[in-house]
Amino acid sequence: MTMTIDDINTKLEGVAAIDYYFAQTFCEQVQLDEDGQSCWFAILLALSYMQRQGHTCLSLELIAGNVLFSDDENASGITYPSLTRLIQVTRQALSQYAAPVALVYEKGLLYSRRYWQFEDTIAQAIADRQQPILLTDNEYQACEDVWPRLFSVTQCAEQDWQQIAVASTLVQRFSVINGGPGTGKTYTVTRLLLALQAMSGGTLKIQLAAPTGKAAQRLTESVSQSLEQLEGQLDAKLLEAIPRDASTLHRLLGLARFGVRARRDQSAPLDIDVLIVDEASMVDVALMARLMRALPPDVRVYLIGDADQLPAVESGNVLESMIGELPEEPAVTSSMRAHLVRLCPHLPLLPLAANLQADAWVHSLRKSQRFGGKLAEVATAIQSGRTAHALSMISSTASAQDALGKEDVLMSALPENPQSLKSLAKASFAALFSCRTPQQALDALRHCRWLTPLRQGPFGVESINRLIEQALAESYSVLPGGQYAGRPIMVVENQYAQRLFNGDVGVLWPDNSGQLKAWFEDAAGGVRALSLSWLPRVETVFAMTVHKSQGSEFSQVVMIVPDSESAHSQALNNRSLLYTGLTRAKQGALLISNREILSGVIARKQERVSGLSYRLRQIQAGQEMS
Repeated sequence: MTMTIDDINTKLEGVAAIDYYFAQTFCEQVQLDEDGQSCWFAILLALSYMQRQGHTCLSLELIAGNVLFSDDENASGITYPSLTRLIQVTRQALSQYAAPVALVYEKGLLYSRRYWQFEDTIAQAIADRQQPILLTDNEYQACEDVWPRLFSVTQCAEQDWQQIAVASTLVQRFSVINGGPGTGKTYTVTRLLLALQAMSGGTLKIQLAAPTGKAAQRLTESVSQSLEQLEGQLDAKLLEAIPRDASTLHRLLGLARFGVRARRDQSAPLDIDVLIVDEASMVDVALMARLMRALPPDVRVYLIGDADQLPAVESGNVLESMIGELPEEPAVTSSMRAHLVRLCPHLPLLPLAANLQADAWVHSLRKSQRFGGKLAEVATAIQSGRTAHALSMISSTASAQDALGKEDVLMSALPENPQSLKSLAKASFAALFSCRTPQQALDALRHCRWLTPLRQGPFGVESINRLIEQALAESYSVLPGGQYAGRPIMVVENQYAQRLFNGDVGVLWPDNSGQLKAWFEDAAGGVRALSLSWLPRVETVFAMTVHKSQGSEFSQVVMIVPDSESAHSQALNNRSLLYTGLTRAKQGALLISNREILSGVIARKQERVSGLSYRLRQIQAGQEMS
């Protein structure tokens, strides 16, 4: 090491206090030579920093020979030694801690024990569900009877990935249904549940869940709509056996808002047979581990999501770890192919795998039913990191207002002064203020939404919402920072008594007597009004962060992509964020940025260090976890 512990404390501005005291606490418990002590301190600094950035562990290989915590002006920083030296110091230090050791070193990765335990819990729960389910002749007969009313059974040359996903999952205790926007994930899940209930005679206890209240409400609405479309085609008792109401994971587990202890765990497991978790990309490693601990041994677990979207705000990227690298076309074992042939003889055969020990648990829906055109082409190019191709399809426009309403992906220059966006703000939301009813106002809010990666700063969501209000106040009865007819609001905390959940969007609008109220769409259709005094905490939401937009859809998206000046904004500004923002649009998108910034964003792939992916690949290869 080239820097002592005292040097680190006094010279490195990039070291946060929490990182320093984490390293200091663990360093005080070991006795190494001076260089070893400094090296161990620096390793612990990096571990604490990485965990704060959303990684579950520290890869010694990634820091070996590199400089961290550098200050460009003074060219300072910590220069880490070779990988061999890092491993040597780590093993020496860990050997001196009293049991139980709060740190874990495994295969080049250093963890805090709690994160190692989270990953171990998830991996073990999946490993326990790898034994395939053998269907009886009666169960096959029940499936074959209902299948023609769930799917088309006409002979076809093109693969139907929705049927493949449902048929495969019927014989698996754990699987992931992965798909981008418009690929029919809810359509597929609803048919999976109907097939499962048909096999069981309607006796299964099914639980629908999602990580946020907003996502749970969307799942409730989507499943209800899918079932309504099948009324008259299926037996009413079978339709009634499918639950409509989804719960948040926190409510399902009995987790307090700021607590870590759950009422449901291994000592008090959930009383269910099938668990569906939608928007699984938003579930962090700690919450996923707590969910797995609360599951009875025989429960079927099916996760639904889009692995290309942003990962959870908290640590880990669980869904991406579960999915790994997807092949062009999945290969299956001979037993799985025989099963697929029996249920779907009208579909093309999938190739046989050469050395596969277990069938893949990931079922990707590869064809979008509604998301296409230029938007889909650009989003796909961004997701795969093809910068030149993506930029070649994004045309520049001199008039940002003219871009609104066009079925295209356009770009307008990022201004030095955000105030120059006022004209665009007026054009984006003028339709809202010509509405006559709260229903019309709620519909208008789905036409256009501004997105940004940041909360703070001149292009952060707080500043942009103030700017939009100021712009609208020049032409309409808008009270910036206050209550006014047409103010779009987003709930930021769950309030079950009022059926309001974090992420729900409503609008302030007068009732028939002229009293200003908050209006929200009702699950049964139509709208419902609430007194402003009954509202939980809300925010103005002409603009929202890309993270908060996940799962939402708007006809037009205006997405601000500012320059990444700090390490924090660089971590936020990456291709997953751009992909997530673009795929919120159904018709067109306007990017407020420039080609140099977009090029950097597309090239920046967000990767979170984790050992979960390695553990899961071991399981899939039929190996014991070490």
